[in-house]
Amino acid sequence: MKWLLGILCVVGFCGCKPQYSDFFPYHDDGTPKPNVALVPLIDESGYKLPWDNAKELTAAVRNALMKDGQLFLPRDAEIQKGLSACTKKDLTNFRDLMPFLYFQPAHFVVVIELVEHKVVPYVRGHTKPIFLADIHHDNAEVLMMKVRLRVVDIRGGEPKVIRQEIIESNHMIRKGALAESEAEHGTKAYETSTLNIAYQRLVRSITDSIENITSYTKR
Repeated sequence: MKWLLGILCVVGFCGCKPQYSDFFPYHDDGTPKPNVALVPLIDESGYKLPWDNAKELTAAVRNALMKDGQLFLPRDAEIQKGLSACTKKDLTNFRDLMPFLYFQPAHFVVVIELVEHKVVPYVRGHTKPIFLADIHHDNAEVLMMKVRLRVVDIRGGEPKVIRQEIIESNHMIRKGALAESEAEHGTKAYETSTLNIAYQRLVRSITDSIENITSYTKR
């Protein structure tokens, strides 16, 4: 009986490894992963949705990074501990970087701000870059999103910004599609909705940029 339980434990552990790969600080070859504190997304766009969009986007970015397994992400409790010692101003003004040391023993802190989220009329050739769609221009509009991404290196005692960029994500969408997406939120249909597909593209752009941290692991 004991040997059977042992086998079940091993099988269970192996089966769960990909799901919890972010909690393993080393790659399969034994080299350490960059330890990255992902701060909850800060929504400065003013765009109103009937759910906590910042919370959902944060979870989507975190889950995508976990799935890729290239970085070590501290647990939420550790992030909250760092946040309890900081203010929103500390995380966004970047004039004094010392508060970021509260997130140690992480090596890097990632701050994501959603600074634009709006819908504008579609004008051919006016918005670039853009994800185009097979929609007649008379029935089209553009969902424009813009994210400010900053990465702070907190190894040692002198934090420094090592990456700062604006990520644009523009999408040609059908008029009325966003209202339909909002109505579908919380249902299976939302997974293939216009808004969720746009968010998936945005999240992929964000995670690709964050994973470039690997190029800064050697100081």
